[in-house]
Amino acid sequence: MKKEVFKFTVKNLYFGWCRVVMLINDKRIEYDAEYMGPNPLASFIEACAQLMECSWDYYIKWRHHDMVLEIDMELDDNNMLHLDIVDQDEGGDTIYDEWHETIPFEDFVSTIVSEGFRVLNAFGLYGYRHSWLNHEDFPLTNLLRITGRCKEIWKGDTCCTDISKEIEILQQFITRPKIIEETKMDECIIYYESWQIQCCGKPFSVGEKVEWTCTFPYDNKNAHGIIIDFTEEHHGFPTHSITGTVTKILAERSEFPKGEKEVWYERAQTIQEELQHADGKESVIKNDETTENTFWGYIVELHDVTIKPLAEDDKRIMKLPSTQ
Repeated sequence: MKKEVFKFTVKNLYFGWCRVVMLINDKRIEYDAEYMGPNPLASFIEACAQLMECSWDYYIKWRHHDMVLEIDMELDDNNMLHLDIVDQDEGGDTIYDEWHETIPFEDFVSTIVSEGFRVLNAFGLYGYRHSWLNHEDFPLTNLLRITGRCKEIWKGDTCCTDISKEIEILQQFITRPKIIEETKMDECIIYYESWQIQCCGKPFSVGEKVEWTCTFPYDNKNAHGIIIDFTEEHHGFPTHSITGTVTKILAERSEFPKGEKEVWYERAQTIQEELQHADGKESVIKNDETTENTFWGYIVELHDVTIKPLAEDDKRIMKLPSTQ
């Protein structure tokens, strides 16, 4: 199996900030970019488009408070991409860290295409624009360009494209990924709903290896900014088994003024608290005279993940929660 030399993941996209992780060769870079600078995903999509078509170098600056992450990109004649990355304060007086790495440009492009559509699936065009806060639209045109599947048609001094072909490309990407054989992933995010663990689920802890059944998410395409890859499911019709090591647990709950409890998860403002152990008892939160609480579930990060499609015989209805 080919070793990945570049991986880029959008971890959060929430009201004006975006947390991303880059794995470059053996280096890991995690950064929280704010809306006062460019969105990291959008800037990488633009970089791909420019480097593919009309430039040999590209410069990016992501901002976080009074710090910046500067990325100088240069494409050489052998189609290798040189990345010079510096994490420093705004004035450049203090350098916190720096990296100088080289990767195949085709790996960079394929990763950005994949992550671009992953984010688009999770947020949608309008949702992305709202989440990033400064009203920048999702760079759909450039994303289509760097897939390499769009053809420009020149008519004299004007250019046009075939929108039916563009829709065809979108239909190929704007779908749930099909996992038809055992698949390995470095990491993924699972949403474990409260009622699932409270009914007949087993407690779990950070550092523990777990094996769950799951489905692709429906309602929780993003958990208030965190992109969800799978939803734990052991009552209805699970489609896959998933094995991995728990590296992070966030309990998600909401607080409401008395008598104003919101029953719809999508409309509620949530509080996400990091835990070391999950047992479903977060629902036993004492309501007081002024506040009501709702515990929605856990956002669980797994590493060293193996996903297997379930046989038809295993996609059965399991024990349903008691209504008594």
